[in-house]
Amino acid sequence: MYFFKRLTLAFFALGFSAISAVALDDADRANLDQSLAAYRTALETADFASVVAAIPPGVIDLISAQANLSPETIRKSVTAQMTTIMASATIESFVMDTHTMTDGTTPSYVAYAFLPTTTNLSIDEGPIQTVQTLTLAVEIDDTWYLMRIEQPQHYDFFRAAYPEFVEIPLPE
Repeated sequence: MYFFKRLTLAFFALGFSAISAVALDDADRANLDQSLAAYRTALETADFASVVAAIPPGVIDLISAQANLSPETIRKSVTAQMTTIMASATIESFVMDTHTMTDGTTPSYVAYAFLPTTTNLSIDEGPIQTVQTLTLAVEIDDTWYLMRIEQPQHYDFFRAAYPEFVEIPLPE
């Protein structure tokens, strides 16, 4: 159970530039904006199954292999942990900044964006806490997936699932 708690916190950040030649085109940006809006709605409505569904599938598969559990079990467990953890939290605001994001494509033409993300939340009606992180958005099979990058190790884990990102550094 500790594994899932750590995993949930890593993805959600409770506490709540790339070497590429091609930036996102207008269609990619519009699709990304739609995905970000859906994600924000899922957070605001506590639809944690949708939040977990936004995690890149390769990341879920890697966790599944390491934990020797099915991807569906991983998704259900992370969703349950988020539900429990977030029961005492109130998200005051959540912004993924598309105006200052770093975007591009990998050498194998996978579109991505690093979005500065600010989450303001309170826990058990305590003071509002501000958490600033990056959100990595990655387009896989015409679907945008999102992963919170709070520490370089989170990006290293993502890279283990998606080796085509090895040459793409975190933005500074």
